[in-house]
Amino acid sequence: MNQKDDFYPRRPVLNFNGNSYKFTNFQLLVFILCTPLLSIFTYYFLKLKINYWIYELVSLQISFFLNTIFNMNSSVIFYPDHNTFPTILIPNHPFEGTYAITTNCIAAHIFSILIGLILFIPSSKESSNKKNFIWRKIKTLLITVIGIHVLNLLRLVFLLFFNFKGIPFNVIHESLFFLSAIIGALFVVILLKNWMPELFISIYYMYCLVSQKIRK
Repeated sequence: MNQKDDFYPRRPVLNFNGNSYKFTNFQLLVFILCTPLLSIFTYYFLKLKINYWIYELVSLQISFFLNTIFNMNSSVIFYPDHNTFPTILIPNHPFEGTYAITTNCIAAHIFSILIGLILFIPSSKESSNKKNFIWRKIKTLLITVIGIHVLNLLRLVFLLFFNFKGIPFNVIHESLFFLSAIIGALFVVILLKNWMPELFISIYYMYCLVSQKIRK
């Protein structure tokens, strides 16, 4: 038994795709506690006035695609006090034709969960390459954020377009939300499985530790 084994005595080692994985109690504790805390902090941070530019950017992107793809002549109304969310105005709309871009519209809750989850994924103490792990984490975070943003943007564009065509807002909103949630979940799971399998392995590792304690 070497010094490394003395430091992590009798801990299970999991194997996946030819790699070995082992985690410390401290790593797993940080993952469990810090992930929800960072997610909550990120969500409320995105609601601050200093991030009003995000809502402006999303509104402009939606309006651009509505006008470019569907020629709907939409425009964006900004409010200088930043106490009111930007509003997309669609002329000749069969209903009201105004849509406020709120915190839920930019998928702030989804981004908050993903940021907290990915940033605190623990690295393996068994055959772990720190530089490679950090690079995979950065790459996963960037592509996940960009992918979910594009998916959410398309959801909003088609939501406003179909509502303009006469489909009730609640009907198309729930349908597109369900569809985008399935596509987004598959996208994130596949990405994490290929680039950050430590997430799923660490969760299973905690299950193994608990089972080990119960058996003893």
